[in-house]
Amino acid sequence: MIAVTRELYGEEGDLDDSAEVGIAVPVTMGFLGLAFIGCTLIISGLPPLSGFIAKFALLSAALGSPSAVSTATWAFMTILILAGLAAVVSLTRAGIQAFWASSERTVPRVRLIELAPVIVLLLLCGVQTIQAGPVMRYMRATAQSLHAPDDYIRGVLSPVSGRVDHRKGGA
Repeated sequence: MIAVTRELYGEEGDLDDSAEVGIAVPVTMGFLGLAFIGCTLIISGLPPLSGFIAKFALLSAALGSPSAVSTATWAFMTILILAGLAAVVSLTRAGIQAFWASSERTVPRVRLIELAPVIVLLLLCGVQTIQAGPVMRYMRATAQSLHAPDDYIRGVLSPVSGRVDHRKGGA
């Protein structure tokens, strides 16, 4: 049986088992990096996150009926998809510069009270992904209301019974 050892290659001495490989990532930097990655994926509209659902809703509304898709619609869809690609590339480069490029900077001290809003907002984006139906119904109703503001105008301009006009000296 042939044994391959360090002595066979002319190297002697003990291996230093305590030598570190790579650099240790502090918990704060790890959390901030993961939060940044999550935000990047949401902003760029990659599936299956809420940004993708919004982008898909825009694309499906732009298509409407596939038989009558105009050149402007195709241009809009191309710009929307390229904007997502540009967001991925630019935010990835920014994340690399912020979190991995410089190893000599100090690790920021972040308290839990400062991390809580980030956690809550990322969890809300996850909930929006899972519960996309109610969010999309709300957005559709908002878009319809903006497109046909007659009900809103009537509600604002109609007199409300019991309302007192303080400018005329009413009590």
